[in-house]
Amino acid sequence: MPDSRTIRHVLAGTLICLALVGLSATYWALAGQHSLLLREDNPRIIEAQRDIVRGGIYDRNARPLAETVQLENGLARRYNYPTTYSILGYYSLRYGVGGAESAYDALLSGARPIDSIADYFQRRILNLPQIGADIMLSLDVEIQDALVRALDGAAGTAIVLDARSGAVLALASQPSFDPNSLDTDWPALIEAEGKPFFNRALQGNYPLGGNMAVIWLAQAIAGGFDLSWRFTGAAEPVDLGDGMIAGCVIRPGAAELTLGEALTYGCPAPFASFRQTDSAATADVVLSPFAFQDPFTLPAFPQPATINLPANVEGLSPAVLALRQALGQGDITTTPLHLAAVMAAIANDGLAVGPSLLTGSRPTDIDQWQPQSLESASRRMMDAETARRLRSVMQDARARLWPPPQDSPPSGAHVARSFSGDKTQLWLNGFVDADEAGAFAFVVLLEDREDPSQLLSVGRALFDSFASQR
Repeated sequence: MPDSRTIRHVLAGTLICLALVGLSATYWALAGQHSLLLREDNPRIIEAQRDIVRGGIYDRNARPLAETVQLENGLARRYNYPTTYSILGYYSLRYGVGGAESAYDALLSGARPIDSIADYFQRRILNLPQIGADIMLSLDVEIQDALVRALDGAAGTAIVLDARSGAVLALASQPSFDPNSLDTDWPALIEAEGKPFFNRALQGNYPLGGNMAVIWLAQAIAGGFDLSWRFTGAAEPVDLGDGMIAGCVIRPGAAELTLGEALTYGCPAPFASFRQTDSAATADVVLSPFAFQDPFTLPAFPQPATINLPANVEGLSPAVLALRQALGQGDITTTPLHLAAVMAAIANDGLAVGPSLLTGSRPTDIDQWQPQSLESASRRMMDAETARRLRSVMQDARARLWPPPQDSPPSGAHVARSFSGDKTQLWLNGFVDADEAGAFAFVVLLEDREDPSQLLSVGRALFDSFASQR
């Protein structure tokens, strides 16, 4: 017969083990349940994510840009317009979300607090699939298509804003990717030299370069400078030191140019001369109203990449450094999005409205779209009269480069060049009066380009497209 002491020891050990199991179960049921739920390898989370009926993404005319479809093996995300891939981003169970899919993920996935007992019962007890809301963006597929066609595969970016409201009508960044095949293409995409996940319009930070000409022109107008004054040696290149030479983007047919003509052809020499006149302020004062050091961003999207351009370059004199700053090759940078807001300010009597993209949402239990009014900050960059006269100068510039048809809408544009390290960027910036109530503002950036012929082709294609949009 077993010793009674042994039996008691076995019984005590068993009771202790049962107590430990009970305590452990109590802990995981009460205090530790959240840590279990939050583990990435929790199969319930994976199943719940897989079963989410994600809301659709629509353009301003209710065309479905992205939607969730039922396939034989489950739900899948489908993107319908290739030209919109770079702004829509992607949704993947394996790789997460990017672009608009990330910015508006809470709406699209239906992630929201439990707001009633019935809601708790459906979501926590019955574990019914989570259903997201549809969202409407300010994008216009027709303008987006025209923008991407005009880029014709070139690396760079292009943006079109509604100058009055700040709404993003089109935004493209190239190279891009196909979110429909993301899971298959991912290893190659993350190694690609062109950085297809990097949105150049929103995250790219570039030296102002020749875009500084518009800033100087605004100051010349506000300061009462005689815009008919012709500068000699206007087509000559400007030596910015350390091997950096800034010349005209397009060779003009004359040796003497006004500031407006210099803007047309992207010639920096007249602006280098203007800064030495009595009418000119310092570069820092001229730049201040345009807020390049606090740029507009698109809410909930990635912020601009930080780059540190040195204010001083070893071996360069203070005079050369000041010249670099005056011609946009100092330490001031811009994003294409912020520069588009500057163009919008010119078209909108000097007032820049913060860019926005989301215009509405439609929950599953509601048929009508609910407006999403985001508070957009506005900044006055110049007075209305300066903006009006600057528009006139830019209209003349557009007419010299792309003579408009007689019935085309009023429009203005200019070209510019900037240098970033050993890379060169070409810019085309401008506006188009769509009708009495509105105007488009646009920026096109081509990376690693010296020859302006493609920029001129992009301009022609854009103006033709805008004319057909009226």
